[in-house]
Amino acid sequence: MQRRSIVKDLKQFELFTDLTDKKLKSLADLVYWRTYKKGQFLFLEGDSRERIYLMLDGFVKLERANQSGNLLYEDYIKRFSIFPYCGMFTDKSYNYTAIAMTDVDVYYIPTSIFEDMVKSNHKQLMYVVQELSSILKLNERRVQNITIPNAQDRVIQTLSYLMDDLGEEAGEEILISCPLTTIEISKISGTSRETVSGVLKQLKNDCIVTVLDKKITIHDPAYFEEISM
Repeated sequence: MQRRSIVKDLKQFELFTDLTDKKLKSLADLVYWRTYKKGQFLFLEGDSRERIYLMLDGFVKLERANQSGNLLYEDYIKRFSIFPYCGMFTDKSYNYTAIAMTDVDVYYIPTSIFEDMVKSNHKQLMYVVQELSSILKLNERRVQNITIPNAQDRVIQTLSYLMDDLGEEAGEEILISCPLTTIEISKISGTSRETVSGVLKQLKNDCIVTVLDKKITIHDPAYFEEISM
């Protein structure tokens, strides 16, 4: 990818939509392009928080585990997202590890430059605050989901969460193209792999979802919208 395409790419991110081409061209000189292969680490928990990433293509998983290896946090990043928001303006190191779930294209901006830019632009600062609020709401919803006694209901609520967080409209359907395994869905929902497989099988039989090559197509988004209200 040649640098002359950076301005066009930056316009795909809501954070930069109000910037003039002149400002975007100036910013382009501070932006770096990187690619990662599936399974590569973008950064590790505890690394110096030197870069803010802009996802161009692919999916990244953020995760944090305790010393015993038990998963404490897991989240997924899709294209045209900026990450990590956690620790913005405060932390000196990353709070979790970032792993490429697919081949990934990203831009990155030095953290100090990104944070200074946001601080000096009211609209950008408000956008960051709104994104942090949205992330907080999503994670509150996940915590509430774990407390649901019925395991099957937890899986359905998790699919609803994933639809809202990672889904992209495909006509009247919604496609979750992030390659999630039944094991990963079971971790998010706090259930077994067998429970996830059983719920997905029933949803397939009811023509609500289709799973092909680890991609989930939701044929009836209203089903999940109704149960999450």
